[in-house]
Amino acid sequence: MSVGSTTERLERLTTLDASVAGPSEVAGGLADIRMLRGWLDAREIDLARRQTELSETDGAAPTADVLGRAGRTTRRKAEQIAARASALSAAPTLSDGLANGTISADHADAFASVTGRADDSIRIGLLDVEAEIAADAISRTPEQFRRRLKERARILADDDGVERSEQQRDEARIHMDIDESSGMGEIRGELHPDDYQKVKRRIDAEVAAIKHDPRYRNLRRDQLQAVALVSLVTGQRATSRTPAEVIIHIGLDSINGTPGAPKFGEYLDGSPIPVETIRRHACDADIIPAVLNGDGMPLDVGRAQRLATKEQRHALRSMHRTCSVGDCNTAFDRCEIHHSLEWTAHQGPTDLKYLFPVCSHHHHRLHEGRWRAQLDPSTRELTVTYPDGTLHSRSRPDLLTNAPAA
Repeated sequence: MSVGSTTERLERLTTLDASVAGPSEVAGGLADIRMLRGWLDAREIDLARRQTELSETDGAAPTADVLGRAGRTTRRKAEQIAARASALSAAPTLSDGLANGTISADHADAFASVTGRADDSIRIGLLDVEAEIAADAISRTPEQFRRRLKERARILADDDGVERSEQQRDEARIHMDIDESSGMGEIRGELHPDDYQKVKRRIDAEVAAIKHDPRYRNLRRDQLQAVALVSLVTGQRATSRTPAEVIIHIGLDSINGTPGAPKFGEYLDGSPIPVETIRRHACDADIIPAVLNGDGMPLDVGRAQRLATKEQRHALRSMHRTCSVGDCNTAFDRCEIHHSLEWTAHQGPTDLKYLFPVCSHHHHRLHEGRWRAQLDPSTRELTVTYPDGTLHSRSRPDLLTNAPAA
């Protein structure tokens, strides 16, 4: 790990010859860049705060205007920096983390976004536990950190989400028009989360069915989704009828109404859903229990077959929101299931303790790229190394049971 003062890091980077650097030198250089970038972000925030003071007391130009002109950045980016500076002015631990490189600007922006939309009482409640929030930021990816922060805000608001859910149902709408510049038909809309999950599941199934068709092999995913939508609407779908399921994960304490339990579960893609809405679904739903051990890990329900069963995929989703590798944020429902014990080489059984989700990119790296992955069955910590043994990442799943307590 690169250590030293800001000056020492800058000197190392200045003298580093990237064209002949070895693996350790590349890793050290990138670590120095990360630390320097954090320091620069922190200094930018200090200057943004000062500009705000000058604007409020001396009539100087607005902060976002100065950031845009002097920093030669977009208006949107300038406003983001100004919001970051405002939010971190009351969060010294997060500010220090940004300055020393233990958290990133993306973590700071997540904090600014959540606190900026919260009312005063919730904002004060979050700042009261700022040290805990900073520890969350250090140990999680920006997206995981954002989810945790939103959950904390919901708990402080004592919000069960029911009123908002009904409001979302009334606000659902679709707009259809022709773009005059391109001549293409446009469809834009906002759907209630339940309806969105049903539509998304149908489209994803259709994409899976057509993506290997030679006619569509070179299309991007968004283009495949357009083809899939048209196929489904016009009745020309390639799939057999896929159930319009709404798949939900929730802890037993939550659905039983245990005091202090989280008041939200999650859709398959990690979006929150109120407990009361889940109870409504449960009236006519298939309920698949996943029995957890003391560490919150689903117990083994091994199968002597090659592919993970539907039930095993559900159990894996209760442990993993995203791809297991490092900080990859590819959603679980777009991942493939990898066997940590190769079926052909080791006759590896298809047990949960050997399975974990990976995106297509990382799945190729683990097979054709000869990367190596070691899964700890008790903690599900995944250690990934490159073919030469160099460490790529260590990561643990973002468990539903890790949500902040009330």
